[in-house]
Amino acid sequence: MKHGNLSLFGSVVFLTLFPGYFYYHTAVAGAFFPPVLGGFFGPMSVVLGIPLVIFGFGALVRGREPTLFIDRAFVLYVLFVLAWSSLHYLLGTGVQESFDFYMYNLSTILMWLVVYMSVRNLDLNEKWLRWIISISLPVFLAIAAWNSNGQFYDTEKIAGDAVRVSGYQGLARSAAIAALAALALHRGLRAALVVVIAVPLLFLLGARSEFMAFLVVAAVLFGLRDGASRTTLVWVPLGIAGLAYLAVSFQVFEGSSRILQLLEIRESTSYQARNELQQYAVRTIAEHPLLGSYASQLYLGEIGSYAHNALSAWVSFGLVGFLGFVLLLGYALVQSARLARKGYAANPEVALALAFSVYTVTLAATAKSVNDPIFALAWGAMACALRKRERAGSRPALAQCPGQQAARS
Repeated sequence: MKHGNLSLFGSVVFLTLFPGYFYYHTAVAGAFFPPVLGGFFGPMSVVLGIPLVIFGFGALVRGREPTLFIDRAFVLYVLFVLAWSSLHYLLGTGVQESFDFYMYNLSTILMWLVVYMSVRNLDLNEKWLRWIISISLPVFLAIAAWNSNGQFYDTEKIAGDAVRVSGYQGLARSAAIAALAALALHRGLRAALVVVIAVPLLFLLGARSEFMAFLVVAAVLFGLRDGASRTTLVWVPLGIAGLAYLAVSFQVFEGSSRILQLLEIRESTSYQARNELQQYAVRTIAEHPLLGSYASQLYLGEIGSYAHNALSAWVSFGLVGFLGFVLLLGYALVQSARLARKGYAANPEVALALAFSVYTVTLAATAKSVNDPIFALAWGAMACALRKRERAGSRPALAQCPGQQAARS
């Protein structure tokens, strides 16, 4: 497949899996569209993602695309996880023989591959892609605000028990990824506007981890790209002040939002439950420091009973699997930060790699297990930025920030 067609295919898959996910489940919840695509992310990963993975890696094998270090490292890690899971399923005992858990890991591998290849082949210079990402944010906010009670946009309550739709976490994932992409595409006043739209949107969706991780990314990007500019010193504070005024006016702070529970997080039942899972993971690692204890969360009752951080990789895939996971995330973070510090933060591919890397590292430390597909966003975005340099054949191909002291408004 030609480079341009591969970029188009990757962009379509990315838009389908993230903004498209939000639109689909909103339409299903409102009875505007039948629930024929199930959870949407999985089926669309199969229908669109598998052909993309075949064409994408085919281009790498045939030399039509530059093969990068992160490509090799990612493939090696995927093969390791596949071999590790297969060996335990075929030769293990007890819960290790669980077919459901084995398929859970295989689906993780598939989604990693699809997300990686879609982001790796993004062409952020395409106007149609930039427009769709940028317009999706205010549309998401309008949908969430119109259908919420002022505190929470609950699709499951809107749909009722008869229809299965995505909960708040899936919608927040889509919204956060769209917001991060928009933040990478825009600078100055437009970037400040992205924050002003994304903050109330993520507030209404109620995913605390995504909300805080987005704020961390926004702070990093504004600090690196804009510095002590009019945007960071005037427009962003004014935007935050405006949001605070609206929140007070509409008595938002007097409600029972999940985001407001961050102020009393230790009293949250979900926090306490996650803390218990964390302690179980630490005990498991202490007892099995080299090999971990594959599928041991099933002893607690279900597949989802894992540590909600990077330690889940150690439990499931042993010390080697944990180190591979951490090194992949660390490589993407360090490389993207290095390029940004050298003055390339204005380049949308570098900004996207940095945004996704900071976001995923934050969530790997606080909220998400190794099986989450979002981690492939950071790896794919880093490959996308390096791929652009390789294709250009020289370092100056990446646009530098003009002075990086002042940003465009």
